[in-house]
Amino acid sequence: MTAVAVCIVLFGFLSHGSSWMLEEDCGEIRGVEERILNGVNAKFLHNPWMALIKTPTEFLCGGTLITRRFVLTAAHCECSNVECTEKHTDLTARLAEYDRSKLIDFGFTYEDFPVEKVYAHKGFVMMNHHNDVALLKLKGIVEYKRQIQPICIPLESRKKSGMAKIMKFTAIGWGKTQNGTNSDVLQTVELNKIPKEDCEDIIGEGLVDSQICGGTGTKKDTCTGDSGGPISSSVYYMGKWRETQIGITSFGPKKCGGAAVYADLMYLSDFIEQTVMESDITVILPKIQFLDAGCLATETSSGGESFPWLAHVYMDAFLITYGTLISDRFVLTTAQFLPENAPLEVRLGKFSGSYEVTHKVKTLHKHPDFVSLAQNDIALIELESAVKYNDLIRPICMPSLTDNKEQQMFQKKADQADKLRVVGWGRWASTMVYRANSSECYKEDHQEIGVKQICVDHPYDLNLGSGSPLVRPFKHGRSEGFTLVGLASFGRHGRRPQDVYTNVLSYLDWIRPLVKQ
Repeated sequence: MTAVAVCIVLFGFLSHGSSWMLEEDCGEIRGVEERILNGVNAKFLHNPWMALIKTPTEFLCGGTLITRRFVLTAAHCECSNVECTEKHTDLTARLAEYDRSKLIDFGFTYEDFPVEKVYAHKGFVMMNHHNDVALLKLKGIVEYKRQIQPICIPLESRKKSGMAKIMKFTAIGWGKTQNGTNSDVLQTVELNKIPKEDCEDIIGEGLVDSQICGGTGTKKDTCTGDSGGPISSSVYYMGKWRETQIGITSFGPKKCGGAAVYADLMYLSDFIEQTVMESDITVILPKIQFLDAGCLATETSSGGESFPWLAHVYMDAFLITYGTLISDRFVLTTAQFLPENAPLEVRLGKFSGSYEVTHKVKTLHKHPDFVSLAQNDIALIELESAVKYNDLIRPICMPSLTDNKEQQMFQKKADQADKLRVVGWGRWASTMVYRANSSECYKEDHQEIGVKQICVDHPYDLNLGSGSPLVRPFKHGRSEGFTLVGLASFGRHGRRPQDVYTNVLSYLDWIRPLVKQ
C-alpha cells in the first residue's frame, strides 16, 4: 500500500491543558526512522508502547504498555476456545519487539514480562464482544527507556465528546497481511471512522455505544492477530503532541478488508483507572517529596469538603484573613490586612463543626517587597507551638523546599490546570473556578497582572476573603488531597468579574529560609 499521512488532532478544550491522562509522560515518540491488511512496515522505535502477547508456544494478540505494571489488550485474547469457557495460561507480554523473526532489532533486544494476573472487564460478552478490554498485570516493574514507553490513555469523561470527533486513526499490529500470514515486522495502517449504521451492514450485527467501527473501503484493515492492539491518534497534551489510544482492536468479519470493530476507551476508562489504582497501589505509586508528608490523608481520614488545612487568622475576636496550614509550625496567607505589631492567633479545624484549636502567632513574616495589592501579597505566619495532626487538622500538600524537580512538577501541574478550587463562604464552602487569561485580566483598568499572580473568573454563590486558598485537587493512590496554588489577593464585581491570586509556588525561594529557621 502507499503510505498515508498520520492524522493529527487538536481539541480546543485542550488548549490550556489539564491532567487527564493515566500517565503524565506518555505517548512520546523518541525514536528515529530507520491484523494489518495492506499496511506498511511501522517505523522502528515509533511505537515503543507496543506489546506482543504470547504463550510459550504461540503468538496470541497485540497490546499496549500503559503504566510500569500494566499492559492493555482485548479481553477475548485470554480465551482459548470460541466460547471462552477455557482460558490461556502462562501468558507473557513482550516489550520492545519489532521484527518477530529477529532476536535483536537495530541493536535493541526485546524484554519479556510474565503476566501475574489478568483483569478482564466483568461485563465482557464473548458472543458480541461487548466490553472487550482486559488489563495484564506484569510481574516486575517496567523500566522506561528509548524503546519502551507508555502510550497515553485518556481518563476524563468530559473529554468524551471531543475524542468522539476523531475521524481518522492509526492501527498497529503483527496480524495477518494481504498474504494471509501473520507479519513478522510490526505493521501500521491509517483507518477512517465508519458510521455505526454503515458498519452494521458490513459486520452483520449491531454495535453499541462503547464500540467504534473503522476501515477505509480500499481493503486496508486490521485482521486476525491484530486483536488487542491499539487504534490511536495524536493529541496535544502538556505542550506536546502525544500518541493517545482511542480504542482496542476487537473483532471483524472472517474476510478482512472491509471494516473492523474496536472497543472505545472513553467508555471503558473508569474500568482501566480503577483497576490500575486498586490492584497494587504500594508498588505503582511514584514517590512524591512533600514539604510535610503529613498532608496525605489516610484511607479512613475525612476528606472532601473538610479542608483540614484551612486556617482563620484573628485579631482579638475579629477574623481578618484566611490562611493555609503548610506544616506543623507555619501558615501561609496574604499580607494586606495583617497589622505589624498586634497580637494574632490562628484557629484550625473550624470547618469540622465541633473541633477547633487555637494557636498564638510567634512571628509574622511579610514579604519584604510587599507595598500594595499590585505585587508580593504574601505572608508567612510562624506559630508558637506545633500543631498536632488528626483527621480534622492536617497541612495542605506542598513540594519539598529542597527538591527543585518536585517544585517544577507542582508548578507545571498548577499551570496546566484550567480549573481550580477556591475556598470561601456563602451558599457553598468551595467551588471550582476557571483560569482566566492574565494578559487580558484587568486590562481595561490599565493594571498589569504579574507572572507571580494568577487571574481566575470570580465564582458565583461564594464569598471570598483575603487569603482564600486556591487549590488543585489531586489523587495519590487511594488518598485524595489538595495542593496549594494561590491565595486570594484582590478582585472586583462587574460584568465579567475576575479575581487575582498570589501564585504561592513562585515564592518557594522566599519561604525556604524562613521555614528552616
